[in-house]
Amino acid sequence: MKIFWVVKARKLLLMLLACFAAAVLIYSWQFAAGAFLPWGKKEVLFMGHVLDPKSPRLEEEVARLTQNLCQQPVDAQYDPVNKSIIPDLNGFEIDVAKTAEVIRSARRGAYITPVWRETRAEKTLEQSKELPVYQGNPAKSQVALVFNVSWGNEYLEEILRILSEERVTASFFLVGRWAAENGELAKKIHDLGHDLGNHGYSDAHLQELDPEEIREEIDKTNKVVHELTGVELRWFSPPYGEKAEKIFTAAAQQGMHTILWSLDTVDWTLPGEEAIVNRIVPNLHNGTIILMHPTAQTPGALRTILAALRERGLQPVSVTELLNPSYWPQKYSNLWLGN
Repeated sequence: MKIFWVVKARKLLLMLLACFAAAVLIYSWQFAAGAFLPWGKKEVLFMGHVLDPKSPRLEEEVARLTQNLCQQPVDAQYDPVNKSIIPDLNGFEIDVAKTAEVIRSARRGAYITPVWRETRAEKTLEQSKELPVYQGNPAKSQVALVFNVSWGNEYLEEILRILSEERVTASFFLVGRWAAENGELAKKIHDLGHDLGNHGYSDAHLQELDPEEIREEIDKTNKVVHELTGVELRWFSPPYGEKAEKIFTAAAQQGMHTILWSLDTVDWTLPGEEAIVNRIVPNLHNGTIILMHPTAQTPGALRTILAALRERGLQPVSVTELLNPSYWPQKYSNLWLGN
């Protein structure tokens, strides 16, 4: 009797092992069929949806899922109040056919993002070099920090340290004479990844100079900064914020755009950190250009302003980034990933 039950147990165990082996074989076959064999399904993930690359209606499905994922370009606009130009903004559209091609050639289970192309505005910032810029496009939730530099080295070092700690890129408009005398510090600003601009060579009142002298002020600074850093400067900010058509024209003739500001801290008057903050924070808006200088009161005010920007969902960037017409694809990247 004992032998009978032993035999029964062995048979049962063998049957269980056979079932397990069969299950493994079936699973392996299904996996091979899906991944390698032409008749197996090879589904992929696209914007949170599962798609079959072999579907005859694949392009229709892609078009349906991306039909609202587009933006029209925005032309650069003339601002009659400031007699300036508000920058353009690229639009974008999804390339349905190319996206479908990517899906068809993808491996099974791949996560596919749309193939997109940017569309340019008809009127752009580059077409209006003789008009100054006071702000970025208001559709961008960004703010540019600008520091005019011709003195205050000890405070400049602290400002650079704060920006590094906060992982913020700003724009530093250098006086050429200062850069020539402080080459290592000028190179440090560049090496830290910050934007560089031209603030004239000698801190002269440009509105008192003739056009040739203005161009010389700009050109000398361009040469000094290029020799130190290899950077070809694109942006010019006139000393003392002087506004004259001959200044804007001279910069344009050098292939540069004049940058002014939306909000001025007036920190060079040393009004106190609280006063500096109160001039800026209540007036923040999309596209703001904030003007600062390396003074004893600027670092403390800078920390407070950066905290206020984070609270309001405004990203501090350089002038180059603020005026970059490409924006929407980066902003929508999380949506493309199906988040």
